Amino acid sequence: MTDITNLLYVQTLEATIAVAMPIVVVVGCVGVLTSLAQTLVGIQDQNLSFGPKLAAVAAMLAVGAAPALTMLVHLLETAIAALPRLAS
Repeated sequence: MTDITNLLYVQTLEATIAVAMPIVVVVGCVGVLTSLAQTLVGIQDQNLSFGPKLAAVAAMLAVGAAPALTMLVHLLETAIAALPRLAS
């Protein structure tokens, strides 16, 4: 039973990292570039960086939603298939 739970745990962590990390990296890069542009131009508005980050997240969702959903559905199918072995 512990092998199954460890396998599900590892697969869940891998899926979480695979889904979340691209969004975190893109938003981080957009934030740094926006901050650099604000520094060069001299704009000190804190709210100005929110728009490009929101657009980057929307673009990432448009591009990566289908593969992420496929990965999560596969993980759910694996967890459901493992349920009988977890009960014993």
